Amino acid sequence: MPTAKLTDGRTVDYLTPHIGEGGMKRVYFTTDKKSVVCFFKDKSTGQDPNRMERLKAILEKYNPTLDTKTGNELAELYCWPTGIITSPELGVMTPTYASNFFFASGRFKGKDKEGKWFSSEKLRKLLPDDERGNWLGYLQLCMKMARAIRKMHLTGLAHSDLSSKNVLVDPKGGNCAVIDIDSLVVPRRFAPDVLGTPGYIAPEVLATQRLPVGDPNRKLPEISTDLHALPVLIYEYLLRRHPLRGPKVNSVDSAEEDEFLSMGPKALFIEHPTDKSNRPREGIKVPVDTLGPTGGINDRLYLPGLFRQAFVDGLHNPPRRPTAQMWEQALYRTADLLIPCGNGSCPEKWFVYIEGQSQQCPWCNWKLNEPLPVLDFMFAPRKGQYREEGHCLVGFNQRPLNLWHVNRGIYPTEGVDRTTQAYVAKHQGQWILINKHLDTMISPSGNPVPKGQACVLKEGSEILLSNDDKGRMVSIRMVR
Repeated sequence: MPTAKLTDGRTVDYLTPHIGEGGMKRVYFTTDKKSVVCFFKDKSTGQDPNRMERLKAILEKYNPTLDTKTGNELAELYCWPTGIITSPELGVMTPTYASNFFFASGRFKGKDKEGKWFSSEKLRKLLPDDERGNWLGYLQLCMKMARAIRKMHLTGLAHSDLSSKNVLVDPKGGNCAVIDIDSLVVPRRFAPDVLGTPGYIAPEVLATQRLPVGDPNRKLPEISTDLHALPVLIYEYLLRRHPLRGPKVNSVDSAEEDEFLSMGPKALFIEHPTDKSNRPREGIKVPVDTLGPTGGINDRLYLPGLFRQAFVDGLHNPPRRPTAQMWEQALYRTADLLIPCGNGSCPEKWFVYIEGQSQQCPWCNWKLNEPLPVLDFMFAPRKGQYREEGHCLVGFNQRPLNLWHVNRGIYPTEGVDRTTQAYVAKHQGQWILINKHLDTMISPSGNPVPKGQACVLKEGSEILLSNDDKGRMVSIRMVR
């Protein structure tokens, strides 16, 4: 039984033959199959002092999973290395992927769930029905992916090769795991090993890749290039198409040159608002504008505005790209606007409420046929007059309200209590809001609503959720 030795003195037995192989590493199960050992294929890697220093920095200084308060929660978002192997050759030990990241049935049973199987409508058709998930699951995994990248960026790390290959997904459960952590870029200390994966490489990296190594004008992967790959992934998972791959031909000389130009110096968003030369000829059935509010002061707070910022303003201007935190917050705001589709055969099951329009599912064309309550959030700065916040929550049966709905000073990040504080329900033909854990909920009539009690949701009524300094009031609208 071969044995690997780690820098901290541990030894671990592993099984042969190897179970997988990538461009840089060969992978083996440990005997208990709870971890894998990954050896670098290039033998010279073991002689590179920078490689060892990079691994130490990733394992210790920059490791978000070591946080005493949120580490366990964050560990679920990554496959973060747990040890550095020095013998029989240089490598890393990482946890085995959780079982939900392996296909449980169908022709791919036992294979890990690379994102490519779920980000393409064509490839999704090859999967068993019970593996495809619905739109809510994709939205939830995108939230977690944005959170994982946001946390990495806050510690100063860049992934450098963020792609559907390096993010495992579980749409059925709304989960994801960022992998290939051992080659993270540490700015000003450790340069990237690779330029990225085709389709996710930032245009400026592609456009300058032919410049000599060391040329100051050559752009290499960093945090700003992650901020191109991240919205590409989000766009693919939510809309099942690539944001830049359209019909426009930029070179007739060769397919390789056309790919270089179309993804690099001449990249163009297929939903560009004014330049429609890359728009698919068959049109776009579900455009980005079906994913949330557009225009106005809240344009950059929701997905349509952020996609335009990423793929129009920031496509060739990296400083204009939205941050991972902006994506995370916009995805949570989008979750507040979800409406369950009433068509039992709808493949996606959910769609987004659009203000001022007849509510219709873009996936199957089902139309909402009964009023739903919309809770408009309001706040009172410095205990002054309550004013609209420009954000709302769409009510449906069993729709929960969490702390970040009740208090505008709380955000749905790691470490936050996710206990349901109140919830919307349909009872005897009426919509009601039931208090579960709120101490100062006040009904429209001005009476306290004790825990376990409810008040009716009617057009124009106002309900105080909390009288804390940053507590919210909600104003009710009935929409259809």
